[in-house]
Amino acid sequence: MLDILVYLYESFRMAELAPDRDALEKRLFAAGFEEAHINATLDWFANLTSSAAHDRLAHAHYRHYAPEELESLNDACRDEISYLVGAEILDPESREWVISGLMALAGEDVEPDHVRWMTLIVLWSRGLIEHFTHLEEMLLNHEPGRLH
Repeated sequence: MLDILVYLYESFRMAELAPDRDALEKRLFAAGFEEAHINATLDWFANLTSSAAHDRLAHAHYRHYAPEELESLNDACRDEISYLVGAEILDPESREWVISGLMALAGEDVEPDHVRWMTLIVLWSRGLIEHFTHLEEMLLNHEPGRLH
């Protein structure tokens, strides 16, 4: 899933410039991605881009992880998420989408790099990145704990 999302991010610097779903499916299949992965990823992406904001999340400052999240997201990943929230890069709703995306990476060992990429994908798709090149540089080329 993450490979497909990164491909979309790198191919369309603005999410709204991506072609319709049928054209995306054909393009992704031609790029060598499997149909089942394409459909699952595009379904998740469609939910992300079309979902309404949840008022209750605006005041959600603390996050308790469910047992399956604790199993999938190691301490380093949870620390990275916490850091991104503390640095005000992720708002609570974006944080939930990042966690949702990471949990959808079934069968993969999730690492802090996955957290950073998923953060870029979520912010990009929600139109929350004004200067994504700078944020991309900060997120993908920093040492853990040194994002400034």
